[in-house]
Amino acid sequence: MRLLIAVPITGYHDKELSQVIAVLDTNNVPFDLVSNEKGMAKGTFGGRVAVNLNFEDILLSDGENYDGIIILGGNGCQHHFWTSSDLHELLRQMRIHKKVIGGISTAPVAMARAGILKKRTATVINGPPIREMMKYDAKYEDKPLIFLDRIVTARDPTQAKRFAEIVIEYILGNPEFQGPQIIPAPNKIGFDI
Repeated sequence: MRLLIAVPITGYHDKELSQVIAVLDTNNVPFDLVSNEKGMAKGTFGGRVAVNLNFEDILLSDGENYDGIIILGGNGCQHHFWTSSDLHELLRQMRIHKKVIGGISTAPVAMARAGILKKRTATVINGPPIREMMKYDAKYEDKPLIFLDRIVTARDPTQAKRFAEIVIEYILGNPEFQGPQIIPAPNKIGFDI
């Protein structure tokens, strides 16, 4: 079991990455960082991580080594991933091979542009990304987290921990995993509606 984490080379959301990595480490899930280009990725809040693979490396090699991909959001996702033809091709290939695909914050727009969210319910961070995702025939739902058929989308960094846990559940193929398709937001007094 091994995952890819797509990290924008600049402007990734530090909190998303740290929470996702914490969940993967806790569950002993190995991962590799990937982006449009190799080098030191710079986070919005000053974080730095080494990215040793680019999307083309994965496309040209045996992508069967990976069970799925998590795409980080943030401003960097919009600038680097929304128009990345290599990422879009990788997502289509992973979907064909029934790999787990997850996107958080602005990342579901890249997923929609790759065509893997067509006619599917997904969530994305509030604002212009909603309309952008819907342009590609994705069905927007204003929920914190949505997962179905090995595709996981999360609205914002506050959902990063649960988002990563759901990705792991899919990878493990846990037959007991019968979670809801949509995790509802609590209402103002703290009860699920």
